[in-house]
Amino acid sequence: MKKFFSTPKRALISTICIIVFVLAVIAAVSMIVIKSSLISKSEAKAIALQDSGLKESDVSALHAELDFDDGRFQYEVDFYRDGTEYEYVIQARDGGIISRDIEGGRNNSSQNSPSDPSGVEYDNAPSSEQSIQSSTDENEPKQVSLDKAKAAALADAKLSEANVTFTKTKLDNDGGIKIYDIEFYTDDTKYDYEINASDGTVHEKDVEAVSISPTASADSKNNAKDEYIGVERAKEIALNHANLTETDVRFVKSELDYDDGKAEYEIEFYLDKKEYDYTIDAVSGNIINYDVDYN
Repeated sequence: MKKFFSTPKRALISTICIIVFVLAVIAAVSMIVIKSSLISKSEAKAIALQDSGLKESDVSALHAELDFDDGRFQYEVDFYRDGTEYEYVIQARDGGIISRDIEGGRNNSSQNSPSDPSGVEYDNAPSSEQSIQSSTDENEPKQVSLDKAKAAALADAKLSEANVTFTKTKLDNDGGIKIYDIEFYTDDTKYDYEINASDGTVHEKDVEAVSISPTASADSKNNAKDEYIGVERAKEIALNHANLTETDVRFVKSELDYDDGKAEYEIEFYLDKKEYDYTIDAVSGNIINYDVDYN
């Protein structure tokens, strides 16, 4: 022991090492104590499922991860049901719901307070005992449905649903005003609407010309949509590449999108805890890129 402190330099280094070691032990013990006071991943999952009105057997790709944000521990819980994605942020200390985001299916909602997670036409009714205690949504007026918001956007654009491809339908909040963010395409035009959720009026809109892929033929430029392989063929290409069949997986996304003026299909599906994500050229059917993640 004396050798460690035989010179002032060695004594200083030894002292620093001891302090660092002690601090590391204190930090480790503190982390263990803190984590022991938090709810478990299973409890966080159960809270999210109860709030959504679903059971674990009803959903797929159920995943929970502990995170530290804004000075607090929280669980990020996400899962899928019939093409609808549920994302929850759960307070790790007491199990309170910090936020929820529900996208896909017929109705979508994005909320930062515990109200109605079901994605149904109106979202002003609490769905659990905990949310009943903290929600004030019951005092808010009802809102128009997603279908009415889509109809309002189409009417303003003077188009019918049969002539467009929807790429986004989401309930959002803009400066305290609830709006539906609705985006769709025709052959050569992109429409982005914000529809006031309280009365169905157009809050804001943006119309943008979309150029057809320069690699397409002259005929496909004139009649691009007729040349697209179609979403069902795109799904088939992705499944064949993954050596899977449609009965094996659960699709959560299959839509036409445009990237730098190029038409492509975004295909996403799950098998057990594997997430498959494909981007497929809408004209040639070539796989532009793909990714497989383990949840």
